[in-house]
Amino acid sequence: MEFVVYGSFNCPYSFLASLRADGLVAAGYASLDWRAVVHDPDVPAGGVAVGGELAEMFDRELGEIRALLAPDERYPARRPSVQSNTTQAVAGYAVAPNDHKPRLRSEIFSAFWVDGDDIGERALLDSLGCPAAPAGETMRRWNAEWRGMARPVVPMMVLPGGQVSRGLGALSRLAEMDRAASAGKRHGS
Repeated sequence: MEFVVYGSFNCPYSFLASLRADGLVAAGYASLDWRAVVHDPDVPAGGVAVGGELAEMFDRELGEIRALLAPDERYPARRPSVQSNTTQAVAGYAVAPNDHKPRLRSEIFSAFWVDGDDIGERALLDSLGCPAAPAGETMRRWNAEWRGMARPVVPMMVLPGGQVSRGLGALSRLAEMDRAASAGKRHGS
């Protein structure tokens, strides 16, 4: 099965979607077309220090996500110290060679959610091998596709028949797919 996920690097729900989708790909259950989007274009270029209401929001979201995890599921995210502007990360990811995208996506998410780095900083993106690129055609197309769907949120998953799962529904669908892949392995399929 091939599916598409629209996600944002500074969204903790998208990080979980990325981890779950990677597990499905690694199990040979599915192939993935991850389309990074800038879901909060109002974050300034230097980012926003995380404190007050923003810190409370991240803590609430991380708590909600941890309540969704399977007993053996790993989710190493912690509250970031800065909410990054993701434009450069998305632009670079969009032009990266397709065979580099899974590693790059994983490293950008980990840099932000695990290491607490500002993924809006060019030097960090360079160290991850994220190409320096202006907002190009692919990035604009992904954002237009995502914004053109009814009720665009992140993450959003589009299945082969065009069915769309949004937010917590997408995370639930990915967990169901993981259980099906695991059951198939146990039964030798």
